[in-house]
Amino acid sequence: MKSSKEVIGTMIKSRRKERDFTQKQLADLLEVDRQYVWRLENGKVNFTMDYLDKVIFKLNCDQKDFIVIPIEI
Repeated sequence: MKSSKEVIGTMIKSRRKERDFTQKQLADLLEVDRQYVWRLENGKVNFTMDYLDKVIFKLNCDQKDFIVIPIEI
């Protein structure tokens, strides 16, 4: 079974590609180097939920694209 970091990393990579961003372009938006984006996408980085919010914002996505939110919330 994949770790949560790997699953979220795969989702970040998928959303990045949907928006036709390169790793370098996303890295520039996040103000990190391209290697960091690679490590993020491959589940090699421990990141906070605040950082995930930043990634979601920079990819112009919604939280529901990454997190299943129950209807009652």
